[in-house]
Amino acid sequence: MLIEFIRINNWRSFYGDNDFLVSKDPSKNVTLIRAENGVGKTSLLAAINWCLFGILPSESEFENPSKLVNECAIQKDGQTKTTVEIDFVHEGKAYRASRSFDQKTETTHPLRLRELADGGEIPSSKDRPDRFINSVIPREMAPHFFFYGEATSRYTGSTGARKFGEAVKGILGSTVARMALEDLRKAWQDFNRQASDNTSAEAQDAEREIEEAVQRIAQYRENLLKLDEEIEAANSRIDRLNQELAGAKPAKEAQTRRARIESQLATRETEKAKALQRSKAWMRTYITSVLAEELVKESAHVVKAEDTRGRLPAPYDQKFVDEILEDGTCVCGRPIAKGSEEFDRIKSLLDSAGDQAVMSRVMTTNTALGRLEAGATRAWSDYERNNEDLRRVEAEIQRLDADLVEISKELAANPLTDIAEKEAARERAKTQRNQAMSRKVDIQTSINNFERQKSGSESKRDELVKKSEAARRFVKRAQLSAALMARLESRLKSEEEAAREAIEREVDAIVKKFMRKPATVELDKNYQLRLYDERKMEIAKSTGENQLLGLAFTGAIAKYAKEREKDVDDILLPGTVAPLVVDSPFGHLDPLYRRSVAEFLPNLASQVILLVSTSQASDAVMGTLADKVGQEYVLTRHNRSDGKGKQPEVIEIRGDTYDLTAYNSEIEGTRITEVR
Repeated sequence: MLIEFIRINNWRSFYGDNDFLVSKDPSKNVTLIRAENGVGKTSLLAAINWCLFGILPSESEFENPSKLVNECAIQKDGQTKTTVEIDFVHEGKAYRASRSFDQKTETTHPLRLRELADGGEIPSSKDRPDRFINSVIPREMAPHFFFYGEATSRYTGSTGARKFGEAVKGILGSTVARMALEDLRKAWQDFNRQASDNTSAEAQDAEREIEEAVQRIAQYRENLLKLDEEIEAANSRIDRLNQELAGAKPAKEAQTRRARIESQLATRETEKAKALQRSKAWMRTYITSVLAEELVKESAHVVKAEDTRGRLPAPYDQKFVDEILEDGTCVCGRPIAKGSEEFDRIKSLLDSAGDQAVMSRVMTTNTALGRLEAGATRAWSDYERNNEDLRRVEAEIQRLDADLVEISKELAANPLTDIAEKEAARERAKTQRNQAMSRKVDIQTSINNFERQKSGSESKRDELVKKSEAARRFVKRAQLSAALMARLESRLKSEEEAAREAIEREVDAIVKKFMRKPATVELDKNYQLRLYDERKMEIAKSTGENQLLGLAFTGAIAKYAKEREKDVDDILLPGTVAPLVVDSPFGHLDPLYRRSVAEFLPNLASQVILLVSTSQASDAVMGTLADKVGQEYVLTRHNRSDGKGKQPEVIEIRGDTYDLTAYNSEIEGTRITEVR
């Protein structure tokens, strides 16, 4: 899909008809839209998502989602309807997608699709426009092409791993395959139930226990997802309050100290986790040596009693001695006469020769005991060293925690009410997050208990079912369903792993080129995105670095989808060429990272639409984007008021001046102006 033209009529903050062209020039593939905060950037992105997919942002990002028609148009012109139209090209054909909403009846009209040819419109032959759009850009992939830049940091935290996994599955278009997998799972459960019904009351009881455990596990997992959302929301509130406190001059120094200490604390927590991992590894490595320590000491005495010194190992003794005596020559070359003292001594070696099996066991045991003894010696030195590391890092964590408490008290006692209230809100969010994390631990424990209960009941049921002739045909069907599930799961896992590795490589390349810290990206099998330094130590990420990683990830997804455009697969949807539309991509970034994002984003998609505030469109950003911008627009906020006492807001672009805010207007709302 390549977007050509977007038109919005009385949509949210936008009054009347507003339209703009989207650049299709491969060498100038960026369309830049500038506006101050609150003027309409998020609304414009929401219009695109809503027109194509019927998706609106959450209420936390989009106030009053039920009010879509511009208020001035309702009051001044009596208009109650809003319409969004998008012209695009797909596989050589031009289309116009449109969706409308009537505020009076609160009715959203279905998506309309028309083909554009010879300057006119003709009804599309697609009987289900929504299905056609879904075939061009699958709905589950939409959030990764049309997205809110400041929210991309969600992918990089602990709660972002699940969203990351969902994004990878979305880019593969595996929804249909997963629906088939769910149907197979239900069939498998039904066949197992029928097998139990044809066995005995005891088997039926076991089946009921399994079903109950499955239901409880599903409920608990839903609760885990809700807790993840609570943690994510709390983290978002903490991040926002951190930024507000950092921007308030009386709190700036304390907030800077807190940010530095929290970064140190994150590093220490990583060190602690690694020390705990070493403790677990210590048990696996040395448990045998430690438990056998006393046994080794006692066994050593027994082994020493079986002396092997000066004895020949059988069966070589008989042949060796016989050959010496027969030749009459010692191994040193001296002659040995029969009946001589030397002859008798050599012959006597046969009397003390060792039994092969016994001597072999003695020597093997002696070697093994030596290894155990050495292992026990190393074990306790490693144990003490690891414990010392753990004590040191825990003491450091306690000290840093105490420093954070003092900073929080300092901010809470600030005479400025606004700062104290923000700190109190931050502490509440932190408490809510910690409580949610604690509940997650309890719920996971319950899930593990029910998993064990389920496994035991399944073993019991399977043993009973094996003895039933009547259940045999249902068992075979259940086995077939299980085999098909295993094959499909294996295939999906393989495809997801390939996608994960490709996206990891792309993000890693971006990080190596643009991040100021020398770092390596790792996207583990649970889709947790981590940064490691040259010593393989995990790096704590700042808010700006999280956003940079999130944008790199989203761009990598768009690139991977583009590369899969021509793929033909029996279970997965092909990739797609689609624009990246990003609202506020530079929000939390410093000048270096803003320039980095401006450099790599245009290279990852065929079209890029950037919605930025004038502060984000800095000289560094504009200098980097200069050769990539094909179309440029300004959003101007019109006000009926006279603006008395307010400073005029204008922007100068290439020698021309454009209003960002206009007063004494006939309308109340936003208008789009093309930059010449």
